[in-house]
Amino acid sequence: MRATFIHTADNHLGYEQYGMKERFNDFARAFLAVVDSAIARKADCFLIAGDLFNKRAIDALTLMQAKTALERLKDAGIPAIAIEGNHDRTYYRDGVSWLQFLCWEHLLILLNPYVRDGVPALTAWDPESQRGAYTDLKNGKLRVYGLPWYGAGTVRVMDGFARELAAARAAEDAAGVEYRVLLMHTGIEGIVPHMHGLPAYEQFQPLRGLVDYVALGHVHKHYSRDNWLFNPGSTETWGAEESAWDRGYFCASVDTDAPEGEPRHSVEHLVNPRRPFLRFAFRVDGVGTPTALYERFERKCHEWAREHAAELAAAQSEPVIDIALTGILGFDAAAVERERLEECVRSYFTPLTVRIHDGTRETEYDIAEGEEGDGRDRSTWQQLEVHIFQELLARDGRYQANAPQWARVLAELKQMALGDEKPADIARRLREARAELLS
Repeated sequence: MRATFIHTADNHLGYEQYGMKERFNDFARAFLAVVDSAIARKADCFLIAGDLFNKRAIDALTLMQAKTALERLKDAGIPAIAIEGNHDRTYYRDGVSWLQFLCWEHLLILLNPYVRDGVPALTAWDPESQRGAYTDLKNGKLRVYGLPWYGAGTVRVMDGFARELAAARAAEDAAGVEYRVLLMHTGIEGIVPHMHGLPAYEQFQPLRGLVDYVALGHVHKHYSRDNWLFNPGSTETWGAEESAWDRGYFCASVDTDAPEGEPRHSVEHLVNPRRPFLRFAFRVDGVGTPTALYERFERKCHEWAREHAAELAAAQSEPVIDIALTGILGFDAAAVERERLEECVRSYFTPLTVRIHDGTRETEYDIAEGEEGDGRDRSTWQQLEVHIFQELLARDGRYQANAPQWARVLAELKQMALGDEKPADIARRLREARAELLS
């Protein structure tokens, strides 16, 4: 059996980043590019490993974007198979998600097994109930399983699922199943330092030999392990810290008749077209006056523009520029004219938007940092921030038992606020954390 499938995740349709309609459209354009690639390659199926949408309550335009893309796949005869990520799931236990709506519209198959005591029922997807753990393609030779976002219960569900797969293996082989894909919305602990609570790679091992391709989502950074476990990364830049990460989608070619000992699939990671997102760090150490700062800043802008000239010339859209001011400032920070800095950036880059963050300090207190631009400054300060939150929470008896988890929630809420998320969405995230951590 030969087959080709596309694996994408974390498309986050509907994200109006920085309150800009152009960024809203960028996320749709990125997803459409992956859809068009699947059509051009005549893929046998299109797999979405969660977080098709950026939030659970989407508007009409976001729904239209999703329908337009999925209708293209349907017209091309390519079935879309999806699972819900943490951003997709409905707010209420008995509610209906927009992915379920798209399923009812026959635009995708939404895999969502019944689970009892942490054990998913290994039943085929039923078009009437629109529930089930798997669906079959290629005359039953290609089987796609799906496990949506389970949060803290992921490892328990994985273990139960592995036992069910092992028990059903002989019957599946007899039925003619030759290749198995598992969709999961989770990541591996340690890929991104400030993302905690994810399974370790060793905890995926019970699935070894039971599925041929583990298709992950959730972590926006591309990675793979042992030609078995694959995470494509997000299709657009959801956060500034992601700008340097390798991200995109996978195209997998399956050949179950490959010679014994040879891989039964070849997997290519592809980068879809997207808006350039450039992130820089500008150190202010040793600058004694605003005039000296502006002069150094302009020299740096000239240097950055020269370094990225080829990339920007090849791009078909204006870049997003994100600059962090770091180090110890030798004068009152109030004397810095932010507008003058932004105007300097615009004169060199012609950007869609400029984001300048003031991370300077006025004391000699410092912590270990990486070299300029190496990406370690932010993660170091995030760890310090979480540590401070944890110490404060540990003093309150109501939160003491789960202080580390609450600290990460507070850091997440802060980032949502800095990212111009709507207050209602921030409040909902807090309610979700309370429900989980206080239960």
